[in-house]
Amino acid sequence: MVIFEIILVLCALVSLVLMRRTYFPMNLFWAVGVVSIGIAALLGAFVYSGFTGLKPYHSLASSYAGSVGITSFAIAAFGGVFSRQFHGAGWWIVLLAISSLSAVLLFDVWRLSEDARYGVVAVLVFASLYRLYSNLSSGVFLFAGTAALVISGLASNWIGTQFGVDPTNIYHGLLSVSVLMFGVFATKE
Repeated sequence: MVIFEIILVLCALVSLVLMRRTYFPMNLFWAVGVVSIGIAALLGAFVYSGFTGLKPYHSLASSYAGSVGITSFAIAAFGGVFSRQFHGAGWWIVLLAISSLSAVLLFDVWRLSEDARYGVVAVLVFASLYRLYSNLSSGVFLFAGTAALVISGLASNWIGTQFGVDPTNIYHGLLSVSVLMFGVFATKE
């Protein structure tokens, strides 16, 4: 388990470097998602290494990545669909996003319900299908990242039982692929 967490951390770092090349402010939204997943994975590596005192922090960081991180991915992908409008209003979008993030953190309302997460992932799926249709050469990476993210959340238990592998390792492996695909997509956006 530690190895898969470390692989996820490394994929998050590589993806973060790749995401620098996309336009402002979408690179910040991609980065928030990747950093939240990377921090959760780093804490997970420590937890699975025997530092059980960090388990509550790992759970909190994982929940944060599953709510705020995935929402950031959806905003970034949606922003790619409307790139001209987002690019023109870049700093307003960042101001609004930082204000919203500060508010949800201040009032501790950042945890999304299961239905809300499905809605956020649906936005990500629709944006990836649009990008796949409008620009195949870059859209394939967004689509692959979205597919890996969806499969990691919905089918990692099934895949793990079919192949006799720990489902947590399948989840982290697919999440690593997803994060890398998002990074590659961001460089081509």
